[in-house]
Amino acid sequence: MKEKLASILTEILDETITSNDFQEETNMTTDLGLTSLNMMYFILELENVFGVEVDLEEIDLDTFFTYKSLREFIEREQA
Repeated sequence: MKEKLASILTEILDETITSNDFQEETNMTTDLGLTSLNMMYFILELENVFGVEVDLEEIDLDTFFTYKSLREFIEREQA
């Protein structure tokens, strides 16, 4: 999963992100530089790559963008 997220972020941010950049509490916005502008692209790619649906009205964006919360969300949605 880390490799797929790294690939998505590398494409969106136009800079190299590796799986080593992810710790449990790594935040996609504050730690890796995902801006509000490219956040929507990130969510769309999450949906495409992992086959999940993100309901923006039902998630807490402040915590959703940590690696741990993303991993847990994707695993739950794919189960």
